[in-house]
Amino acid sequence: MNRPLSELHELDLPHIVLEDLNSPTLQETEMHHLETVRRLRWGSHLTATDGRGSWNVFRIDKSVLSPVGERQFCEGPKAVSEIYISITKSGKPELVTQKLTELGVSSISFFFSERSVPKWDQKKIEKNRKKLLKVSRLALAQSKGVWLPKIGLGGSFEEIVKGTGIALAHQSAKAITKEVQRIAIGPEGGWSAAELDASNPKYSFHRSILRSETAAIAVATILESESS
Repeated sequence: MNRPLSELHELDLPHIVLEDLNSPTLQETEMHHLETVRRLRWGSHLTATDGRGSWNVFRIDKSVLSPVGERQFCEGPKAVSEIYISITKSGKPELVTQKLTELGVSSISFFFSERSVPKWDQKKIEKNRKKLLKVSRLALAQSKGVWLPKIGLGGSFEEIVKGTGIALAHQSAKAITKEVQRIAIGPEGGWSAAELDASNPKYSFHRSILRSETAAIAVATILESESS
């Protein structure tokens, strides 16, 4: 049954993200969080989503969740927003992922630009990708959403952004329009001359030169406001 997201919010119950609503078993760490942080006990109710639009009310029975009522479904936004961020210093990708998930961005991709400070091998990329997926799930639960964003990590500017039609955020360019739904944020040192020479359209969305993480959050707010 397709229900608006407001009906989920009106229940005012704790919210979690599960891999599969058909097998709603809590991990030990999840149960510990619900008991110690959320102060829930056996018999308490919560809502859970699979991150793909479906959600249900559940009752906690030990480490197993028992469904209460019919499963619900919320359509995703009609206009999807995609944010591409040049990989920044340690800690900041997690902050950006958390905030963009809360804002409802459909796709979050981190790539290496010419002036990216971190240089990760494949092992570290995979380790950080798993970390970002966890951050995104926690952020979705906190914000009581039902759609997890796609998380991408790795690849160069040439592989991910150049010539794709993805807009580049550039402070001196023309003002962003409501038609823009895909935009890339450069590193703290700005785009290189070669990157700015790419055929991608360029747009500005703020009068100041923002930090990469601030820019990602600001433009995500604009894009999601336009799509709501």
